[in-house]
Amino acid sequence: MKSRSHWFFVVAILSFVEFGAAGSPSKVPQELIGTWDYTAMTALKNGKPFGTVHFQPGQWVLTLNEDGTWVMKPPSPPAKGSTNGTFEVHGHDVEMKQANGNPFQKYRFKIEQDGRALTLTTKESTITASREK
Repeated sequence: MKSRSHWFFVVAILSFVEFGAAGSPSKVPQELIGTWDYTAMTALKNGKPFGTVHFQPGQWVLTLNEDGTWVMKPPSPPAKGSTNGTFEVHGHDVEMKQANGNPFQKYRFKIEQDGRALTLTTKESTITASREK
């Protein structure tokens, strides 16, 4: 009986480690942290661009903080009605939630030009941004 309870304990620990780690966010890449000035947003239809809006410097700004919080200064009126919340990074995906915990947006991200350019992509759009100086 002692052997059986020992194996149960080992299996329980391994399951906890495996399933707990799989769902946990990875460390936030330092190059993602900072203030990003949106430069353009391209709408996508069936994966193909069909219209681009360009932004003036400071018109739409996203700040991603090291503590996993974000603040957005969107163009008026706000596109989604929320201007802050939390985020988690999973590989090259960043999942943003509103301050009340509701989902905001999930993006695939890419950082280029020695950390000065950010691309955020969903099925509906691609956003380009540059790091604020």
